[in-house]
Amino acid sequence: MLAIARVNELQLSGSRGRVKEDPDIGLVRSLQNGEEQALDALMDRHRDSLFRFVFAHVPNEADALELTQEAFVRAYFNIQRFQPSAKFVTWLYHIALNLCRDHSRSKAYHCSLKTVSVEESNDLRQVASNQKAPDQAMETRDQLIALEKAIAALPHDLKPALILTAMEGHSYNEAAELLGISPKAVGTKVYRARKLLQKKLQKLGF
Repeated sequence: MLAIARVNELQLSGSRGRVKEDPDIGLVRSLQNGEEQALDALMDRHRDSLFRFVFAHVPNEADALELTQEAFVRAYFNIQRFQPSAKFVTWLYHIALNLCRDHSRSKAYHCSLKTVSVEESNDLRQVASNQKAPDQAMETRDQLIALEKAIAALPHDLKPALILTAMEGHSYNEAAELLGISPKAVGTKVYRARKLLQKKLQKLGF
């Protein structure tokens, strides 16, 4: 089963090592000193990955883009409060995660669950078109849609760890730093998320 196989691929091993120096600290200091072009550089570095992170939480392209932009806006207006005890990207992801949690409680989130973004639809059609048989294409598309919906429906305390490791490619150590928890806690959350996904997909017949 494709969907179950994809779930099994979500288990990633964590890597060990010392925390590297924050590569953004120079730009952060420049922004704190009023050099606003530093914000553009920070956005260039982190916009795409942050959008993917948000989009996995908020399955609506327009809403995800708006929340991504809002995360940078809040970072800009609160940059003087940033302390180098944590990496800038960790701080930025925490801002985005809080925005996603607030959005998930709103009525707009529940409405967005009924909408599949144009980009997502195009991606699914492309995957389906690569299959030789029409019935295989339909089955693949249905499985991918089911997997994406199952991920979107995961508990909010489990979803970030799974997204950061399985979808963003971060190690357990890196995800732990971004989420402010231990690598062991990341592993536990990923394991629980995978089990929930498997049960959900099995109930759907995948």
